[in-house]
Amino acid sequence: MRVWAVVAAGGTGTRFGAPKQFVDLAGRPVLAWSLEVARQVCAGVVAVLPAGWTDTESTWDADMVVPGGVSRSDSVRAGLAAVPPDAEIIAVHDAARPLARPELWRAVIAAVVEGADAAIPASAVTDTVKEVGPDGHLATLDRSRLVAVQTPQAFRAAGLRRVHAGRPDATDDAALIELMGGRVVLVDGPPDNLKVTSPYDLVVARALVEGRS
Repeated sequence: MRVWAVVAAGGTGTRFGAPKQFVDLAGRPVLAWSLEVARQVCAGVVAVLPAGWTDTESTWDADMVVPGGVSRSDSVRAGLAAVPPDAEIIAVHDAARPLARPELWRAVIAAVVEGADAAIPASAVTDTVKEVGPDGHLATLDRSRLVAVQTPQAFRAAGLRRVHAGRPDATDDAALIELMGGRVVLVDGPPDNLKVTSPYDLVVARALVEGRS
């Protein structure tokens, strides 16, 4: 099956304090790490950058570079529009997860090839998780039923395009497939596939890169 990747890097880095996808991680921008692995696994790669950064197109190892939108979902849709219509599977990955290994990409793609509508990496929740109600009341959730979801996530291309046609907004594309009644399966998400959200996460990512060397 023909697989393309959309690497979402359209954020402005509000929580980080700068566009984190362009900061240095062991000698290369964070985004470059995600594009490198996507290139190894997929037939084509679309990089979605913040508006105003697309003039750096020649810097990135991607078949196409497109400007993102206001929200993550807007950016994913911009990437989908650039994926050729003959793509049968589309993997969506957040550039802020630069340490996702090729094996993880192949695992989610293989699950879709085998019949799932979508496949997502997930890891067990080890912390106690509490829900805070509007009045401040706390409720402790059963963590044995909870997982933390990662990217890359793989989808049947037709299904992903269909759920985005109505221009919904979601922080997780698999949630849109779930709402449409699609079958989403889980694969093991490794603990080192961290998301760079704060400067502290970048310090951890650098240590993990050194550990892999």
